[in-house]
Amino acid sequence: MEKVTGYVEHIVFRNEENGYTVFHLENEDGEVTCVGNLNFITEGEMLELEGEYVNHSVYGNQLKVLAYRVKEPEDLVSIERYLGSGAIKGIGQTMASRIVKKFREDTFRIIEEEPERLAEIKGISERKAMEIASQMEEKKDMRKSMIYLQKYGISTMHRHSQWKSKADCRWFIKRQGRFCQ
Repeated sequence: MEKVTGYVEHIVFRNEENGYTVFHLENEDGEVTCVGNLNFITEGEMLELEGEYVNHSVYGNQLKVLAYRVKEPEDLVSIERYLGSGAIKGIGQTMASRIVKKFREDTFRIIEEEPERLAEIKGISERKAMEIASQMEEKKDMRKSMIYLQKYGISTMHRHSQWKSKADCRWFIKRQGRFCQ
């Protein structure tokens, strides 16, 4: 089994019903085409993938992803790339650059713990700052919920077909007699 770490450069295709995704991962060795059920990834995220290389008759060499983990961006370039990827509505490449230039390594901490400080950036109102923080929190909560459910053997495909929101996920967990942590 191969282990590959890199950034989601471009999502080529995603089946919204079952989560099957084709994407390009950029890493230090270049670009890798990856396929698998990765429901909640977005462009710009850093992933650690485990899988097997397969040779598709039409599309060539691909990494068939069997397991994955979303990693926190580790440096300023990674943070800026993630924020500017479109993962958070209202932050484009230019705004991401301004945010990271101002807050440096503290960017995620500021967004999570002191989101009102985002209003110090030209072009971000207090309302927009709170919306950004809310989106970041929602993405984080959804990821935690998905990881939690994996512990109980609930497949990615099953989870995706059952709900598309955190509220649906929590309802499912309560019905099973378990609670989100």
